Amino acid sequence: MESKKKFSIAYFLIVFFEAMLIGVGGILPGISGGVLCVIFGFYKPLVDTLSDPVHRLVPNLDLILPLALGSAAGFLCLAKLVAGVMESNSTLATCVFAGLIIGTLPDMWKDAGKSPRTKASWSALILTTVIFLSLFMYLKLGRSINIEPNIFWYFLCGVIWGISIVVPGLSSSSTLIFLGLYQPMVDGVSDLRADVLLPILIGIVLTIILLSRGVSRLYERHHSVASHIIIGIVIATTIPIIPYKFESVTQGLLALVCLAVGVAVAVVVSVVCPKLAQKAQK
Repeated sequence: MESKKKFSIAYFLIVFFEAMLIGVGGILPGISGGVLCVIFGFYKPLVDTLSDPVHRLVPNLDLILPLALGSAAGFLCLAKLVAGVMESNSTLATCVFAGLIIGTLPDMWKDAGKSPRTKASWSALILTTVIFLSLFMYLKLGRSINIEPNIFWYFLCGVIWGISIVVPGLSSSSTLIFLGLYQPMVDGVSDLRADVLLPILIGIVLTIILLSRGVSRLYERHHSVASHIIIGIVIATTIPIIPYKFESVTQGLLALVCLAVGVAVAVVVSVVCPKLAQKAQK
């Protein structure tokens, strides 16, 4: 008989803190909450749980509860702060997150290699990178669309945000900026407006539940192909957000430092946090 997991405050706090960063990642333009789920090792258990919540939710509640609460806290409590930081110094903030993503790629590559790499895996990697890079560059360089926000469009914001979690690398904020919905959404969330929060929440939950089962099956049956698709999306979403224009040499050097800090944090998180989480669960 399998022994029950003991509740651990240390594990709860570790997951809660990392989940707050995931919530913040949903607000930052060019950053994907799904990528951060991959970074912290939450993506696979989250997708597996939501693909069959009836049987898997309770056994995985020690992960799902702090993950949900932390993500909500990061998204709701830090929305205005993050928007202000990005507005005042978006270049350096983006460099940190770009470094965070780059620093996780070796670990993702190692995980993808647990199954034999085939021609289908390499084809999936190349095609996904080309297709999504083209999409993200179009969103970055194309003209934005201005839409009058209402409940329906806020529900669509939730749908897009949900997709960005299930499909790592797809930046919800970049898409919302293109549609002209980003600023109204951030303002509504930071002011805790129910007419903004409720349709967003409904859109997120419904999208994740509906897509999780398909993603989970893809992983179970074609792990190598699915893993290389995700790597391709992550590469494609990282390239467009890396700043290449700087106001001065000093800012360029600071950007490199921030990029290096992001890489270092990602390495520490990928090595240290899983060990701390495992010890906390014992």
